[in-house]
Amino acid sequence: MLFSELVEFYEKIEAITGRIEMTNLLVELLRRTPPEIIDKVVYLTIGEIYPPFIGLELGVADKLALRAVKLASGMSEKEISQAYSKLGDVGLVGEKMLMKRTQATLFMEQLTVEDVYSALEKIARASGEGAMEMKVQILSGLLASSQPKEAKYILRIVTGKMRLGVADMTILDALSIVFGGGKETREIFERAYNLSSDIGYVAKIAALEGIEGVKKFKITIGKPIRPMLAERLSSAEEILQKLDGKCIAEYKYDGERMQIHKKNNDVWIFSRRLENITWQYPDVVEMVRTNIVADEAILECECVAVNPDTGDMLPFQELMHRKRKYDIHKMIEQYPVNLYFFDALYVNGEDLTVKPLLERRKMLESIVKIDDKVKISKAIISSDPREVEKFFNEAIEAGCEGLVVKSIGPESIYRAGARGWLWIKLKRSYK
Repeated sequence: MLFSELVEFYEKIEAITGRIEMTNLLVELLRRTPPEIIDKVVYLTIGEIYPPFIGLELGVADKLALRAVKLASGMSEKEISQAYSKLGDVGLVGEKMLMKRTQATLFMEQLTVEDVYSALEKIARASGEGAMEMKVQILSGLLASSQPKEAKYILRIVTGKMRLGVADMTILDALSIVFGGGKETREIFERAYNLSSDIGYVAKIAALEGIEGVKKFKITIGKPIRPMLAERLSSAEEILQKLDGKCIAEYKYDGERMQIHKKNNDVWIFSRRLENITWQYPDVVEMVRTNIVADEAILECECVAVNPDTGDMLPFQELMHRKRKYDIHKMIEQYPVNLYFFDALYVNGEDLTVKPLLERRKMLESIVKIDDKVKISKAIISSDPREVEKFFNEAIEAGCEGLVVKSIGPESIYRAGARGWLWIKLKRSYK
């Protein structure tokens, strides 16, 4: 498939704002895309080359991209700088400069989607000494082989500013129409996406195996599950009314939400945004190996910074020190952490997302070995708003943000990727 065909669709999508028209264009694009590259087309359309959990980013800043434009176009630095000041969009600058280039382009071979994707992949994988120079060389070579409009989108993709407005959910709509026969099958595609967090892979399986292949998606250790999210209300009374009068109220710790995957001795840690943050927390990896008594598990916890002298909980901001790429072991000593586990999504081959919350919590309690660093979130089961309010005040005094109050009825399954009224935050800022 020629990259110019993809660019034609991008131009049309950019020109509209309505979700229905956008979905229709995506349907047409997916129908035209060969199955073997449909994952690549989907990634490029949302401005990525891999799902976030892979942990490989293009890492090209505007300044670096403009250097590649200079090399590919032969234009002066002054001219490029002036165009950037005026347009403020690297893609438009690249398009404009390549329209002015002096080299003959009549006999250039046309770029394919695979050519572009392969070059972008090399840019993402370039690392170590001289990596920035290598990224510029690969990008300038790609731009030199591209038409001006193609260059516009290549530059927007590498700088993380695609600007098409195509969301994952719109792609799921289009996939359900093309491969499921209509939007009524969207739930099947959404579940596959929620369990895999990889929309390109969902598209590829749909294209190669149809809806039956999509129905077979299962939880996979090492691929994060899209997190369940909470709504918010300002009083325990309102919350209990929403939850049919009975709930489990858990401390809302002021930390970093983690989804932890364990397979024997291997451990992966994913952030709330599904980024792989394992490298930031070698101490957490060791805690999981020691304290999680299961061969395979996917668990959720809050990771909270604590004062190394007193053991008191510290605010979330202190965890920012753990994002440094250097002196990690020094940071572990200065900013140690505790883990507070609150959910079990998968244990030893069993998908727990379809089980009610109290069953999941019982499983959690059976596999977490509690010590001074690893605990289960403090919780009460209650149907009394005054008791919940009292527990809320206790949470605040302990250094927490408030409570997460959850349904415990038969409907209290783990709704991956969904925000709903099964979980409700009660925080100081809402009161």
